[in-house]
Amino acid sequence: MEYQTIGNFKEDGYTIIKNIIPNRRINTLLENIFKLYCKFSNESGDEIKKLDEPFNHSIFHEKLINFRKEKPELFGAIYDSLKTSVALNQILMDDSVIENISKFLNVTPSELSISEPMCRLDVPEDKRNVLFWHQERSFFPQNRDGLKGVVSWIPLSDVDEEMGAIHISPKSHEEGFLEPKTEKKENLLHTTQIPVPEEKIKKYEDVIVPVKKGDAVFFNMLLFHRSGVNISNKIRFAIQGRFHTMTSDDFIPFDFINYYNPFIKKELEEKFGESDIPNNIRQPPVAQKWK
Repeated sequence: MEYQTIGNFKEDGYTIIKNIIPNRRINTLLENIFKLYCKFSNESGDEIKKLDEPFNHSIFHEKLINFRKEKPELFGAIYDSLKTSVALNQILMDDSVIENISKFLNVTPSELSISEPMCRLDVPEDKRNVLFWHQERSFFPQNRDGLKGVVSWIPLSDVDEEMGAIHISPKSHEEGFLEPKTEKKENLLHTTQIPVPEEKIKKYEDVIVPVKKGDAVFFNMLLFHRSGVNISNKIRFAIQGRFHTMTSDDFIPFDFINYYNPFIKKELEEKFGESDIPNNIRQPPVAQKWK
């Protein structure tokens, strides 16, 4: 089975490993999301807080969906907070994840680096952060050719086509790294697009990848893939991590940018007075030469 999994990854550019993420890890992160919602929304209702595992109830999804509509800046603060969540990193750093990535890249765990761990919170019918067909390497230049990295995509619940399962094009990684061209983002609430050319997309099959809670999808940094559109009545929670071989000759050392949410920064300064929190902006996803 192990040999078959590695073979699928190398031949098709992706593989799915079933039930490798401990349920307790997933529930800890969902609880983290729930507590951040309570903090930023000032949720005081005992109705939801008294529920056993409130993060698994439909009422929480309803409240968070409405919060996204009514307070998009504060919803963004939940997203930014999760980027440095210990609960999120415990999943991505789980032995089962790291051991498989090491095998895909034929390196030891001591040679791995991780960039931009994140938790996506995709509400129904919201396409502002839906990415078109793209290669992950376009956003992450840690290894120049893109062949020495792996993307992990891990759902926090069952995700079918209706909920926005990801789309992939098997074997498209064989195209190699395509020089990207950035499309201007509409505003700060939209995601920058670096799409694959249409003539390349048409050459490959569009495969939808439904997954269960506890499963993990691993794919090549060069594989064509895109976001699915959530048309269900629930939020799609899923986490991503990009892993790189730091001992390879083409690896560029990097640092996480100390980005501070500007909306919350302003609120804290109004509440506590002047602060030493610096003004900054998000790092652009690619070098200016590609634009």
